Amino acid sequence: MGQTELTLVIGSALVVAVVVGWTLRWIFAKMNTSGPMASSEVTGRMREAEAAQETAEAQLAEVTENARRMENQLNAELEAAMSGLGNARREAEAWREEAEAWRNETEEVRHDQEEQQD
Repeated sequence: MGQTELTLVIGSALVVAVVVGWTLRWIFAKMNTSGPMASSEVTGRMREAEAAQETAEAQLAEVTENARRMENQLNAELEAAMSGLGNARREAEAWREEAEAWRNETEEVRHDQEEQQD
C-alpha cells in the first residue's frame, strides 16, 4: 500500500467518522429536545421545584419561629402560674397556722373559764 492509498484511506475514515458523529449528534439532539422530557421543560420543572422548595423552607422557618415564640410565652405563663400557686399555698398555710393558734387560744380560754366555774 502506497502513501497515496494510505492518505485516501485515512481521509475517507476521517470523513466517515465526521459524518457518523454528526449524524449521532443530530439523533441525540432530536431525542433530547422532543417529548415529555425536553431540555427546556426539565429546566422549567427544576426551577419550579427549587421555587417550591424555597417557599417551603420559608414557611418552615416561619412556623418554627412561631412555635418557639409560643413555647416561650407558654413557659412564662406557666412560671407565673406556678409562682402564684406557691404564693397562694404559703398564704393558705399562714392562715391555717393563724386559725390553729386562735383555736388553741380559744380552747385555753374556755378551759380556764371552765376551771374557774368549777
